[in-house]
Amino acid sequence: MRILKAWMNGSRMLPPWLALAILLGLILGSLPFLFKIHFNNAGDIYSPPDAPIIQLRESLFREFPSDEALIALFEGDDLYGPEFLGALDRVVRKLEAHPSVDRVLTVTTIEHIDATDDGFAVSLLVDPDDLTARTPDEWKARVLDDELAPGTLVSKDGLAVALIVRPKVLKESLARRDIAIALETAIRTEKLDAYQTATAGTVAQTVEELRSLWRDSAIFIPLTVVIGLALLWWVVGRVRPMIVGGLAMGAVVGVSVAGIVAVGQPYTPITAMIPTLMAAYTTATLLHLYAAIQRGRIALLSRPQRIARALSQTFVPGLFNVLTTGAGLLSLLWVDIPPVQGFGLSGAIGTLMVFLVVFILVPPILLKWDTPRWPRRRSGLAHARRIAAAVAVFSLRNARAVLIGTFLLVLAAIPLAMQLKVESNLIKFFAPDHSISRSTDRVEARLSGVTTMEVVLTGDARDSLKNPATLAQIKALQTWLEQQPEIDRSFSLVEVIEEMNRAFSGGDLGDDALPTNRRLVEQLLLIYDGKDLYEMVNREFQRSRIALNLNVHGANEIGQVIERIEARLRAEPISGVHAEMAGFGRLFSDQEDRIVEGQIKSFVSAFLQILLLMALLFRSVRGALICLVPNLAPLFFIFVVMGATGIALDVATVLIAGVILGITVDDTIHLYHGYLHRIQNGVSPVFAIIRSVESSGRAVIAISVILIAQFSLLGLSDFRPTAHFGMLCAVGLFAGQVFELLLTPALLGMRLRRPKAVKASSA
Repeated sequence: MRILKAWMNGSRMLPPWLALAILLGLILGSLPFLFKIHFNNAGDIYSPPDAPIIQLRESLFREFPSDEALIALFEGDDLYGPEFLGALDRVVRKLEAHPSVDRVLTVTTIEHIDATDDGFAVSLLVDPDDLTARTPDEWKARVLDDELAPGTLVSKDGLAVALIVRPKVLKESLARRDIAIALETAIRTEKLDAYQTATAGTVAQTVEELRSLWRDSAIFIPLTVVIGLALLWWVVGRVRPMIVGGLAMGAVVGVSVAGIVAVGQPYTPITAMIPTLMAAYTTATLLHLYAAIQRGRIALLSRPQRIARALSQTFVPGLFNVLTTGAGLLSLLWVDIPPVQGFGLSGAIGTLMVFLVVFILVPPILLKWDTPRWPRRRSGLAHARRIAAAVAVFSLRNARAVLIGTFLLVLAAIPLAMQLKVESNLIKFFAPDHSISRSTDRVEARLSGVTTMEVVLTGDARDSLKNPATLAQIKALQTWLEQQPEIDRSFSLVEVIEEMNRAFSGGDLGDDALPTNRRLVEQLLLIYDGKDLYEMVNREFQRSRIALNLNVHGANEIGQVIERIEARLRAEPISGVHAEMAGFGRLFSDQEDRIVEGQIKSFVSAFLQILLLMALLFRSVRGALICLVPNLAPLFFIFVVMGATGIALDVATVLIAGVILGITVDDTIHLYHGYLHRIQNGVSPVFAIIRSVESSGRAVIAISVILIAQFSLLGLSDFRPTAHFGMLCAVGLFAGQVFELLLTPALLGMRLRRPKAVKASSA
């Protein structure tokens, strides 16, 4: 206990050379981990490994190909001549040689069933080895007459042709990027780029997110540090404290990111926001320490006395700041989305490092090497001090009006907060004029929706899917599915069997091409020697899938389609077949429930943990509530802004409640701690409020400027979840500053028995 008190009052510190060695060691020690950063934003990593949808996908991947795709769209009037088709097929061959590509689908690679004298034959829709066998018009007619191609591989008017690259089952974003680069290179080499009008699909979306992640990291992390250093210099007016602050930020950010690598978590667009958060939080914590040192300079204390007194004033509130911020971040572990949990865990590790660096390592370094005197008046804190004091006096004089006005404002804003929606939309993650958004619109206008989903059908016995009655029920289900406005196309083994039967019968069977005799079904399957069929049903004919192309991208819209399909399956089940939903669309839709449930649990957890910690610090539940109320207001205000602007709660904005509640309460702790300290030393309550706001508030305003500036940088990202996170954090911090300086003095002032003393004290 004696040693702890010595650390708290600044009478005991690490030797300066040891402190500097540890600080530099943290920076250098984190570098090997930083070189091993694992970039990955594949859709599967946003679901827990034991989630039912992940287990189902893994089992499907053992029998069927991936449902992901990279789509290149070509448009023109001469798409069926030998020059274009030959170049297109050469692109196919180059991509098929890529180790991460499973299959390339286009008019020269898919099967077509033709009638023969003794049944039917499976051949390529367009034979790339004999392109002169037909005229361009004949090839076009053959393609448009195919069962599968129109609306999938070619537009219904024949003026657009697609090349669909289907990757192997990939777990990494970098492998997807390699495929995209290979496609771009092959198209450019074969001089087809003049025909290409779009590149879309889930693979393209993932690659664009990855590129955005790289751009944001390369731009925003250095800018965040530069802004932090510039504002430190503006506030302190000294170069050496600024350099020490830079080393502190480097150590905290390095260890935080190294923690992500050490626990095996990937670096995603979510965890990529950790460096900005930690740099900003380190700067904010340093500002509290520097502000206390500055007050000692104004009081004409010697350098050792200044640092000792600064530690005695900031060590305990700084410790509880770390605990409350860490609690806010750890509350994100309730959100059952691994990257969000990784963000929370890494952020909590970072906050611990902030405390160790700022309050253990920085003071002895400053004491040893920051020998010149700090300026007494030419600091940015001087202006903030007057602003904070003026707001506090206004709040005390008008405490009742401030509280009533805040209450009425909250009531009036409730309808806007109620408009908040939980939604994730892959396409709306980027602006409408972004290349991926324009490409997706183009592909869906010419072909069909790019959102993939599957109805998985599992029979109760081997060969159960050869039963004509079962096939008829599957066809009826597909007919119903294609009547849904969100579903552009469905495809299953039924279409292949129907095509075989048409060719085998040699007649025009129309819509009655599905065999009604099991022996005929088995005979057709015995003759069939292609491979397209077995991408839709396994060799045992016990498990099959209906592939769906949806023209909607929002998780809520996809969820509504899933609910409608599941209701149809319950009302009209397929006899002897178990049906369940799968595919990328289902994977994406399932995130919404985890976001809602996680946000509620996260907020409740953060609130209770922070309330308990502050009650322990202040030894008063009432005091803890007084500190928490002003910090709940900005959270409510953020939800109001989200409801008013249409910004949805998604995998990025779900982070905000824990982050903002954890950070904004820090300043209130410093303010209230100073108030209690002065009360215990016999200062009158009113004067204690004003002096606490005047001394702590000036640092609080400067810190808010720094944090708002640093988080606002993220608002410049072209990846909208990151931009929304940055902008809303900036809005929340600004609102937190306003409510803290207005509400905290008002709440404390309402407890005073003689409010008239405000005028006397402030005169």
